Amino acid sequence: MKKVYYLTLALIAFSSSRAQEYVPATAEANVIEESKNYDNKRSGCLIWNEDSPLRQDLKDALNQWKKELSQYNTKLQEKKEFTPDIRTLFNDDYSNIEEVCQQYADPPPNIATTTPLPEASSSISDPKTVEYKQSLRGRNLGTAPNLMQEYFNGSQQLSYSPKYGYMEPLLPPLRHPEMCPKSSPASNMHISDMSYLIEDFGHICRNVIKKDKRTVFVDMGAAYNYNPNKIDTTSPGVREIEKYRRNGIHFDHIYAYEIKQVSTNLVYKTIPEHMRNPLHWMNEGVSADLRKKNNPWSMLKENFDKDDFVVVKLDVDKMIVELPLVHQLLQDKEVQEIVDIFYFEHHVEMDEMAEFWGGSMKRSITYSLQLFERLREAGVAAHYWI
Repeated sequence: MKKVYYLTLALIAFSSSRAQEYVPATAEANVIEESKNYDNKRSGCLIWNEDSPLRQDLKDALNQWKKELSQYNTKLQEKKEFTPDIRTLFNDDYSNIEEVCQQYADPPPNIATTTPLPEASSSISDPKTVEYKQSLRGRNLGTAPNLMQEYFNGSQQLSYSPKYGYMEPLLPPLRHPEMCPKSSPASNMHISDMSYLIEDFGHICRNVIKKDKRTVFVDMGAAYNYNPNKIDTTSPGVREIEKYRRNGIHFDHIYAYEIKQVSTNLVYKTIPEHMRNPLHWMNEGVSADLRKKNNPWSMLKENFDKDDFVVVKLDVDKMIVELPLVHQLLQDKEVQEIVDIFYFEHHVEMDEMAEFWGGSMKRSITYSLQLFERLREAGVAAHYWI
């Protein structure tokens, strides 16, 4: 095991010698480095079982991480109010970036505050308003604890990207760990549970979002709920877009690729109102052929640049298309600079998902973990999708 993996992430993250490197959580590093214990095994729940090959200290840390994840998501439920587009709140010189990001992008504080709340004024730059928001957040501007310190300090099981901050570790079963064991009555409920995803919106607000640049969501496999009598609020893509909005990131462009033919009128009738203006409805599949107009990477290179904020979701359930697209992303430095965050449901050979993925399962769990880690090391914040 490389010694670096056992250093505290909070120290590594700010080390000048490793300032630009992706730092995996210790459990992630252990699973990938000790791949001989997992390769050719089809169980995604192996590390969560009693007979897990993990060291006892890592087993304990992951059990602690699951508890912290639950507490973190409970606190996130407090963040239900509408959040304005943070770009519109930044001063031209970004002098108020800290107060904007603390108020709108950071998670609710995980520390108690007893400071009386003064009456708020209407201007975000008004000192009285800043004081109000400091009290409301339970933090002082410029001294806010980071996501690891505040929510995951016990386990220390978050991975870290200098550009995008902290994120969930890459681990089997490639989705929420509460789906293990598969025999549990609650396991199926967690198969579609997206709450294991950790995006460090406060860090992204401070380090990535530009006041005068565009925000883009590319949805490959836009399987929305096209119920003519109901606005869609439950499909995964819509839920993720809503999550970004709750943290102050409003998308200017939403490119939705869907091969299933759906009436354009029905699409616009059933998606949330805020998605209608930015939506580019592409009622066709995506292609891994870089010469074709429906290749997403060619589209992005033609229309956007590295200073735009670009989120991509890939879930078209066809490995013959998906894996070539993933490898194009891994090999193309220009695309890597454009794509900030990447979600992908990789249909690997995993017993727990066989009833859902069937014949589309290709490659091992270890292969997938290594692939995603390489994406993160290349500077793309890669996450598993559901």
